[in-house]
Amino acid sequence: MATTADNGALAATIGNKQAEQGKATAFDLLRSMEGEFKKALPKHVPVEQFMRTGITELRQSTDLQRCGGPSLLGAFLTAARLGLEVGGPMGEYYLTPRLLRVPGGSPQEKEWQVVPIIGYRGLVKLARNAGVGAVKAWVVYEGDVFEEGATSERGPFFEFRPVPGDVEGRKEVGALAVARLAGGDVQHVYLTLKQVEARKARGAAGDKGPWASDRAAMIRKTAVRALAGELPQSTLLALARTADEQVQQYVPGEVVDTATGELEA
Repeated sequence: MATTADNGALAATIGNKQAEQGKATAFDLLRSMEGEFKKALPKHVPVEQFMRTGITELRQSTDLQRCGGPSLLGAFLTAARLGLEVGGPMGEYYLTPRLLRVPGGSPQEKEWQVVPIIGYRGLVKLARNAGVGAVKAWVVYEGDVFEEGATSERGPFFEFRPVPGDVEGRKEVGALAVARLAGGDVQHVYLTLKQVEARKARGAAGDKGPWASDRAAMIRKTAVRALAGELPQSTLLALARTADEQVQQYVPGEVVDTATGELEA
């Protein structure tokens, strides 16, 4: 019987040509890693549930089925380590297929690769798990009142008064994220829309996936991600900040520490 390490090595070496032969190949790649996903997942998340939502997400996208094994499995393994649901109604973790340059290849050499995108709810969940009391973010629109400053008496402060009612037709101008820490202190960060777009441009997702379908939530997520560096840290929150909107390549032989979710050589 093949071990999960054998299956993982096999999955990672299957290239795009095989992945394009039929839907079963992509599904077989995913199923071959079930043992590794089980080791990486938090104990309270059943691997059967993780596999079910993952296969459903894969079934709904032909382009996702075309993606090479390393990026496909890397995206799923990252989701397992973070304990986030792939696809589904919660919007915790998205898989965006993109035609991107092959790592180490020429500029003209491209292949379908998976870009994982951590959703607003997923990032808030990880921040709460790291010990943050509460986290919330807003899109700031033209007409809303936002002011921030600092004084020797009050320290850093901000005031935010959004215009009530429908935001339809109102221009986005920025994003505000606020966190209340366990001790009662409040941290905040404000990004202009230009700063939001600049952060999005650093990733590989472009205007695809949730940036097209759930733009407001992604703007809010960008502010939370900017704030996350100032919050109490955990291994998983740090992983989320580095993996978000970046291709994750699965490497055969990596071992997941089940206690921390970290990869060991």
